Parts: sequence; C-alpha cells; structure tokens
Amino acid sequence: MNLFSSNVPSDISSHSHSPTSSVPPELLSFQDIVTPSLTSEIPGISLQNGFRLRVGQEAFLRKLAGELQHGEASHLGVFVPGYGKTITALSSFSVARALGIAQKLVVFVPRGNLRDQYADARELSSVFRNIGAPAFTFCVADSERVFLKNLQTDIIITTYQYASGKAGSAALRRFCETARCMFVLDEVHHLSEDGSWAGSIATFPFACSIALSGTPMRSDNKTLFGVPSEVRIGLDGRPTQFYKPLHETLLRDAHAEGNILKRVAMHVIDYTVKLKNTTTGEIVELALDKLRGEANNAAEVDAFLARKKLRFHEVYLDALLRPAFERFSEKRRMLDLERSLERMKQGATQSKPNTDTRQHQMLVIAMSNLHSAAMLEYIRQHFPEVKSGRIGQDVPEDERLRLLQDYREGRLDVMVQVDMIGEGTDIKPISVIVKADLVRALSKTMQQVFRGMRYYAGFGEEANVCDIYASNDAELVQILEWITNEEQIGVHIRQKRDADTAITRTNTTPQGELWQLADVQQQSIETHSLVLFDGFMRPTPVVKRSAKKSSQGAPIGALNAQNTDAAQQALSGLNIAERERELRQECSLLAVRLGKIIAPTDPAAVSRVHGAAIRKFSKTQEKMSIPELLQKREWLQKSLVLGRLV
Repeated sequence: MNLFSSNVPSDISSHSHSPTSSVPPELLSFQDIVTPSLTSEIPGISLQNGFRLRVGQEAFLRKLAGELQHGEASHLGVFVPGYGKTITALSSFSVARALGIAQKLVVFVPRGNLRDQYADARELSSVFRNIGAPAFTFCVADSERVFLKNLQTDIIITTYQYASGKAGSAALRRFCETARCMFVLDEVHHLSEDGSWAGSIATFPFACSIALSGTPMRSDNKTLFGVPSEVRIGLDGRPTQFYKPLHETLLRDAHAEGNILKRVAMHVIDYTVKLKNTTTGEIVELALDKLRGEANNAAEVDAFLARKKLRFHEVYLDALLRPAFERFSEKRRMLDLERSLERMKQGATQSKPNTDTRQHQMLVIAMSNLHSAAMLEYIRQHFPEVKSGRIGQDVPEDERLRLLQDYREGRLDVMVQVDMIGEGTDIKPISVIVKADLVRALSKTMQQVFRGMRYYAGFGEEANVCDIYASNDAELVQILEWITNEEQIGVHIRQKRDADTAITRTNTTPQGELWQLADVQQQSIETHSLVLFDGFMRPTPVVKRSAKKSSQGAPIGALNAQNTDAAQQALSGLNIAERERELRQECSLLAVRLGKIIAPTDPAAVSRVHGAAIRKFSKTQEKMSIPELLQKREWLQKSLVLGRLV
C-alpha cells in the first residue's frame, strides 16, 4: 500500500455499492426537485457571526452542491480527525435540503460517544446558527418508542449497531419512508459492504448519502458501503479498486492551514531479543523488528508468543515508559513556567488573566487487559507523582465511565487503556502517547495516534507537539515517518505562504531563506539485549546494529553505489520495497545525528542536512532508487566522520 497515495486499494472481488439501488424511483427524481444552477454562493449556507468554514470543508460543500444538481447521489469526504467532520456533515444536509433533494437527515455512527457528539443540543444549534440554516429538530434513535412518535423530526442520530438490530432496523426503515432522507455514514471505515450493518442500511430508502472518514480503508481490504470507487489496471495487468473521494483533506493540508493538528515527535525504541528454545536449548538472537517475519516459522521459535511475553518484562517497560515519562514531566514543567511568566506579565499590564489551567496528559495503549494492569502497576510504582488509571472491558462500567470522565476533565494525568479511547473521544490536552500494543494496521494506528494530535490552543504554538513512543517491531516506523513527512510538507507550505504574504506587505526582498522547517524531531534508535525464558533479563549498553549481509555474503553497506551494475547484482533476490524503506530510515537517522553534530543547539540543523542532500543529489529522498540511497548513505557517513557536510 502506497501511504502517499490519496487512493487506497480495496478488495476488487467486492463490487461498489450504489445506494440508489434501494431507493424508490419517486424519491430520486432529481430533475424535478433541483433548483436552478449554482451561483457563487453555496446553497443552504449563509455564514453568520463571523464564522468561517475551513478550506477543505468549503471545497467539499461546493463540489457536493454541483454533484447533487447533476444527479450524483453518493459521495465520500476524507478529512483528517480534528478537521470538523460534524460541521461538514450538518452543512451537507443544509445544502441538500436547500436544493430540495433531501428533507430529513439520518446520521449513522459506530459508537455511542460519537452519537452523543452529534446530539449535543448546544453544539447543533450553534452549527446551524453559524451556517445560517434553520433550527432543525433532532432525536437520538436508541428507542423506537421516542422517534416513531415524532416522525416529523428533521434529524435522527443513531449507531450502526442499533440500525442493524431487529427493532431498530424496522423503526428506522419506517422513518425513512416518511420523506426523502440524506444519510451520513460517519467513520465509514467500520462499514464493510458485506457486513451485517451495511446489509441493514441497504434496506432503508434514501435519496443521497455522504460517507466520511479520515482513513477510508480497512486492513482486510474489504469494499466500504456507500463509498464511490473506481477500478484501475496496475502494471501487472490486474484490476485494483480505489476509493474515489469528492474531496480529500490530507495531513499536509491540515498542517498547512495551521491550528488544527499538533506537530509530531516520534521516538522508536529498538531491542535485540535472545530467545531460548525450551525443548532443544537453541538460542536465537533477533532484532525486535524481525520478530514478525520469524513468526511464520513456528517450528524454529514462537516469536508471536515472545512478542507478547516481552511486553510484560521490566526492561521492556522501563526502556519504553521511562523516556516517555521524562518527556511528559519536562513538558508539564515548561508549561507551568510559561504560564507563571505569562501571569507575571499580565499582572504588570493589568490585563485579563488566562484562566486555562489544563495540563499535558498521557495516553498508554496496551495490548490486553492483563497487559494494561501490568503497565499501570509499573507506572504507579515508578512514577507515583502522577495520577494514573486504566480502563478496559474488565473494569466495571460505572468505574470505567467515572475514570474516563476524570480523564476528559483533566483530573487524571495518565490513562492506560485497551481500545477504549478512540473515535469521538476528543481530549485535546493528550500530547504524549505510548503505543505498546500489537496493532500495526494503517487505519487503526492512525486513529490511535490521532487521539493526541489535535491542536490545543491552551498550550500555545510551541507546546503543541505530540510525542509518540513505540517499540520497533513492525511497520509502525514507516507509518510514523509518513506522518512526519506530511507534517514537514504542510509546515513548508504554511511558512512559504506566510513568507510570501510578508513580502507582499513590505514589498522588500528578505535576506536568506524565506522559511525553514520548525521543530520536527526523530529520536535515535536504542538497542537493548533481553534474554527471555531462562529466568532473568538484563539490559546491555546501547549498541549499533551490525551491517546486514547480502545474498553474496558482503555487507550491503560495503556496496559501491556508483557502480550501478554491481549494486543491482548485489540487491538481486531482496525485497526492493523493504530495502528502500530500510535505507530511507538509515538515511533519516544519519541526518539527525549529523545535524546534532554540526549544530547541536539549532533545531533547523536537520533541515539543512536534508536541503544539502537535495542540492547534491537533485531529488528528494522519497524519489531515490536503491543505488541513489546507497550514495546518500555513503555521503552522510563520510560527513559524520569529518563532522561537516562534504
């Protein structure tokens, strides 16, 4: 899967669903119900009270109005979490209603907390007032006795689970038969076309629909219900299905707009693990990121079991959690200091004091209830000064709700959880995440880390950084590097735009660079040696990994990248994509080390290293082939030896 593509493949064996297939013809006579052609304004939208739509929201609504007028009924909007899908959904209904295409709205969500998010009376009234729409009536559909008595209600908000139940399905079908309905399929990545939820929704009549998600893909590659798609023929001649968004707001777009997402600092901890076969006594030593591949060879070592056992050991927990808590403590101290200085400044000027006292919070993602209990025990033993708790399915519901509410309101500093804090849980002060579970699917991982990536104005610009800590045991590094890359592109766009604006205002030519990358961090990998299954574990000093061997037995690093034929011959038989990824990671780490050597106190030093590399090799790292990456690595290694760019 190409993470940089806006189109993500799904299972070609499943056919794209057309929501109009279940809609009675009398509900779909678009030519009879649309209004005259669009003007420069968006139908149904008249912004009030100084409210402004975000760039992506406005683009989606303009495109939606045009497509609905042309009879296109089903659409996909892709928006990164925190971008405002709720506003987009409600505004879309206002557009469809103004065009006469839909009279009522049904919002489907996968979780109860998302349902409640849509059903907040104050938020709903605020949204509709700000976009200039009428004060629509609404009802939460969790009991058919309520909304069936009020069939005139404009908006019904329900969950996929309720809609697929026998009573809920019958009641919602009856509601949808009363008028032309627009469907909003929120977090549509939960809605596989062949699932029971989609099967129930497909029986309801509806006039048009929009599917919304920040990650409209599934790890099983199943086709999503209500998501427009297109088939492309790949280089291998095989057809592949891609989602087709009406509009897509990427990570880079959100960073370019600013004040939507935190910046990201990723910290990846690596280990070398010694596994002892309890039957034969054989010792196998592996880097942690190789355990996943070894798991396919169960006759040699039960690596999956080793990965699970590893996460309970003191060395693993200490190596992963201690730097996270040190960073957490540092961030809190800095914020307290900044606020103290601000209060002193406000006191001197007699200005209104800042009443925002929320502090940074940490989220720890465990792989099981037992694992979360072990991690909480470790945290309370080693970091008793923080208020910590955990939630999971084994925690009684009343206690779980109380703990979650305490965490939401800032009375709890650290929460350890197992898949309990996800979509719809908006706790913006989360700024440190420890990912210690086994989930590595792109969609799920993105949803997890986004819990700490939403911008929080109470911290200020400099403190809006999300620190992510994880162990290097799968493709997680690639995902985190992609997130960082998107941030870099977005920050570049914003800084370039700001610089161009400044030039226009002053009508002068600035000296030096117009913009530079600000505070994008990557921590060097630490390697620890752990011995499992023989009664003890011990850490060793940080060491470097040895050079990998090629199929000919020579270290890959020894290849002369300028000799293309020799390089290609040495690379034969390797996974090219995997090798490229490894080399990009090596070059990134070398660039970080080099930046710290040439300018230890300059946060932009790494950016200058990458800029020098682009000038030297005439292309970015992502566009380099394996021989070119080997050349870049050799140049970085030589620069490290000399302590300067060469």
